[in-house]
Amino acid sequence: METTSWPTNLSAVLFTDKNGITREGIYKRDLNAFVEALGDEGPEDPGNLYPEDNIRTWEYLDEKKSPDSDFMVIL
Repeated sequence: METTSWPTNLSAVLFTDKNGITREGIYKRDLNAFVEALGDEGPEDPGNLYPEDNIRTWEYLDEKKSPDSDFMVIL
């Protein structure tokens, strides 16, 4: 099933391309593309752009996180 709507601009998302590869990144409306997150390696690399036409599904990353994921219990 093709995605018919897109996330809000600069949203953190988990997206899957038409080859079935899932990536984490952000959606950039002005580019009509998803940009893969690189972590601590530096600024976003323009080579990691995935146009809307190549994306099969996406979901907001915040929905995947547990509300307690940032807490640690120290005994």
